[in-house]
Amino acid sequence: MALTIGSVEADAGMSQLVYLEMDIQLSPPLQNAIDQAEEEADAKAAAENALAEARNGWKKLSYAIAKGVINHILTNMVITGIETEGDVSTSISGNTGETDGHLHTVELTGGQADFLATQSNDGVGHVE
Repeated sequence: MALTIGSVEADAGMSQLVYLEMDIQLSPPLQNAIDQAEEEADAKAAAENALAEARNGWKKLSYAIAKGVINHILTNMVITGIETEGDVSTSISGNTGETDGHLHTVELTGGQADFLATQSNDGVGHVE
């Protein structure tokens, strides 16, 4: 899965996941205020407005958290221990340069069994 920040609307990626959890954890007291204010129209409207404004703030905060976390990971991640192993075979064919008015054909094949390549630490191209 790619590291996707999402948007300020918290409608995708990590920002959405952070927002959904934030809403689960933080909205119950505000929802209770709405439920308890049903008798007074002004109080209910004020409580609904408070929840809507809080959710808008949580979306922005979720985006900021997601952006900071993902940018930090992409900037500072260290990749170690990646190794690729296998047999390598290379073929070279063609002609030499011209000598005494004629060319020489060259066909070479070389191989290495159990070749092991170890990943460098730059991580470029490995993290999305």
